[in-house]
Amino acid sequence: MNYDVIVAGGGPSGSTAARLLAKRGAKVLLLDKQKFPRDKPCGGGVTIRAASVQDIDLTPVIERTIHGARFSLRLGPDFERKDTRPLTYMTQRSRLDAYLVELAAEAGADLHDGDGVREIEANGVATVRTDRDVYTSRVLIGADGANGLTGRALGLRQEYEEAVALEGLVPFTPDVPEEWRDVFALDLGGLAGGYGWVFPKADHLNIGVGCWKYASFTLRPKLAALARRYGFDESRLENLRGHHLPVRVSGSPIARGPVALTGDAAGLVDPLSGEGIHMAFASGRLAAEHAGLVLSGEEQDMMGYQAAVDRELQTELDVSRKLQELFNFAPPPYLALMRRSERFWRFFCALVRGEVTYLDFVRIIGPAAIAMEFFSGVAHRRRMERVTSGMQMLNGARSA
Repeated sequence: MNYDVIVAGGGPSGSTAARLLAKRGAKVLLLDKQKFPRDKPCGGGVTIRAASVQDIDLTPVIERTIHGARFSLRLGPDFERKDTRPLTYMTQRSRLDAYLVELAAEAGADLHDGDGVREIEANGVATVRTDRDVYTSRVLIGADGANGLTGRALGLRQEYEEAVALEGLVPFTPDVPEEWRDVFALDLGGLAGGYGWVFPKADHLNIGVGCWKYASFTLRPKLAALARRYGFDESRLENLRGHHLPVRVSGSPIARGPVALTGDAAGLVDPLSGEGIHMAFASGRLAAEHAGLVLSGEEQDMMGYQAAVDRELQTELDVSRKLQELFNFAPPPYLALMRRSERFWRFFCALVRGEVTYLDFVRIIGPAAIAMEFFSGVAHRRRMERVTSGMQMLNGARSA
């Protein structure tokens, strides 16, 4: 069966691309190996910045609107900051993804959920084999996640760093304080390159920890300690699951011929926050735009999409990576600023909302950006030394 565009994966990036292309009149097939609604490990935070990328109303799947944050350093004493305006929204991926694919189908995309991709070929056109049939298209958008087949089959996304996360949930019961309904918690400085979080949803708290992969052996004890820190018995944690967070190395391939990768499949995760939904929405829109140019004959292949990602998204992610290196090298000063400086708190709020960007931050600090480059490089080299040591420990634990 022939299509203009096949989208492999019904997450935020894939459903966004499928919906936009279908609205423009393209014949689109949206494939996903699971039936919707389906769950996916994810903190479920949709920042104001992420929501603003979309041209649709996300209200039907927003479960909490967050106005405050509770910060702590290495499970120590916490402090809370609040704002009168929303900081972020909370949803569940089972609801968000089902809603987005429903909108894509309403726009005219053929939704084949429960029909996973088994084999891919790309020679001028894309050929996709599934359990049900064989499909061809002029463009293939791989939105099948961090472990998806599209990137592996075509040798794409070969250069990335990998973070990992472990999360569980605590159902809301009468003993869960009401204060957890409109704030989230971040515990910083206690995980290699990551943090711990508590995110409130409609009927439960999502509690999780994330770090670079070399320190993955620390996740389970860190999660238990985080739960205890906030007064929850770790034995109450339900639905424990882990997931990978690939972080793209600048310049690594995410397009080849008629194929392009989006969202997590392309490693488009914010290194500092670990958040991926904003980049999923943004890359889905860029993929739809350049797929349309291929269909109209204005571009020969999807390499224009990769150039657009490098120009419009990756520059932000590169700055985020440097800030992450700096923050994790010495987190206490930043927490002190967050606690005591109203100006720093306001800047944090503006960054979360998307009112300022990482590139704006570089412009704001002016000549100090040179120092940022230098010290982030020092921090990176020291982290890589720890990576080597940590991987040796991890391999030793596996062989024991």
